[in-house]
Amino acid sequence: MTQSASRFNTFVNILTAPKAALIELKQQPNFLFPLISIVLISALPIGYYFTKVDFAWLIDHMVETQSVGKSPDEIEGMRKGLGAMSQTVMGISSIIGAILVTPIIYLLIALYLFLVNKILDREAISFRSWFSLVCWTAIPVVFTGLASLVNVLLATDGQLALDSINPISFNNLFIHLIPSDPLFGPINNWDPMTIWSLALAVFGYSLWTQKSLIKSAVVVLAPTIIIYGTWIAVVLK
Repeated sequence: MTQSASRFNTFVNILTAPKAALIELKQQPNFLFPLISIVLISALPIGYYFTKVDFAWLIDHMVETQSVGKSPDEIEGMRKGLGAMSQTVMGISSIIGAILVTPIIYLLIALYLFLVNKILDREAISFRSWFSLVCWTAIPVVFTGLASLVNVLLATDGQLALDSINPISFNNLFIHLIPSDPLFGPINNWDPMTIWSLALAVFGYSLWTQKSLIKSAVVVLAPTIIIYGTWIAVVLK
């Protein structure tokens, strides 16, 4: 079996038979296929978005959503600052951000799991293995990227907000908070694919360490709970 076929089989198995895929990954860790797939498919809708968005409308929208509580001078300064950036520059910077942020976040999560494993478990699992686990269990987010791309393709008037391109976010599906709402940021980041990815990570950690699902959920979800709990506390303060 070729390497590409093997990676595709792992992709299918992580979605349909995660136990078999995760056992194989512990023995033969790899991460390039899922990491590159996630990064590219996440960046693609952003790149396409900036080729068709009504840029003048986007600037007005961004100023409007970020101007709550600001003085007229501050609002005007914000408008000038955003207006000084061309559509191409803003698009490229957004794409670069998407490409760089994802691997950094995955590396930090893998480092956290690696250190927790060092402290709590007798069996030492390599950092490469943990990074492989993080990348592969995040693979459901490729469907978020595909859904976002379809959403951009269907937006014919060019007046789609960048923070609304994910049509399956819980906010877009159910809650409908506006961008100026303090809870918009934390809520808008969540969708069913995120939940699926976290569930796979919890299951993978439990399988690899032989800990219960409850203990595994505490370990795996602790950073997310702390980060989002702090974020919500700050915005509601």
